[in-house]
Amino acid sequence: MAHAAGVRLPYEKMPVSVRDWVERALGSAVVSASTQQGGFSPGVAARLVTASGRRAFVKAVGTSLNPKTPELFRQEITAMQAIGPLPMAPQLYDVYDDGDWVGMLFEDIDGRLPAHPWEQADAERVLDAVAELTDALDPSPWPDAPVIAVRSHDFLSRWNNVLEDDLAVPSWMEGRVEEFAELAQTGLRELAEGKALAHYDLRADNIILTDDRVVFIDWAHPGLGPRWTDRVILQAEMRASVVLPELPDDIGITGFITAVAGGLWWGAAQPAPPGLPTIRTWQRESALVHLDWVRDRL
Repeated sequence: MAHAAGVRLPYEKMPVSVRDWVERALGSAVVSASTQQGGFSPGVAARLVTASGRRAFVKAVGTSLNPKTPELFRQEITAMQAIGPLPMAPQLYDVYDDGDWVGMLFEDIDGRLPAHPWEQADAERVLDAVAELTDALDPSPWPDAPVIAVRSHDFLSRWNNVLEDDLAVPSWMEGRVEEFAELAQTGLRELAEGKALAHYDLRADNIILTDDRVVFIDWAHPGLGPRWTDRVILQAEMRASVVLPELPDDIGITGFITAVAGGLWWGAAQPAPPGLPTIRTWQRESALVHLDWVRDRL
């Protein structure tokens, strides 16, 4: 699957008040801003260099670009502040929120995205890092984090909507949508029992590899779930490209994969939201990967 692609705003187009905050926080004028591609979120995502030579990464968005994204940024701020210093997460320097625009300043990480499609060496390295991340976040350092099963209940229950809307499904699934809806509910119940903090949005374009670090970025959707949550999400993206270790034959895992597939399948049939023109194509492709995985596990 291709990387996600949002519509980026150049740093220079950001409101003056937000740019002033950046320069105050960094203690020097910005002399270079390099827009970074990848990810769904609209808004600014840029690597910065100041007159003093200091480097940083800024991400910022306003409600005019997408009315929901600022709230996701606020959630990321809360998550970053709760997690604190962690080698697998970027260091947060400062935050901005004027009620309309929300911004974050992070350390600038000199690295690369994993190869995509995934390559075996990158996949193995990242999966090892996910295991370390899970150990560091179990129990959750943010006990009051959203419970994924509650926050994502509607998304993970979309097979019911597929039935109601009479949406077409792959031929091998015809006549089995109700079965999949029940299996998804089993996965949802198992998901609700988890107490680890999961990133819950792991994809190649949310990971930076350096010589000595694997850094998981864009923490806009963290929540409490089982230890296997992030590994399942990441292996779904890797499946078509590399050889992966088998996950346990656990009905909760199979149910969760089924639930994600339903959310993606129904979502792919909806109009694209403002500023995210490629999301529906990505959702359909991802849904098919999840469905093939479910078929293999049943």
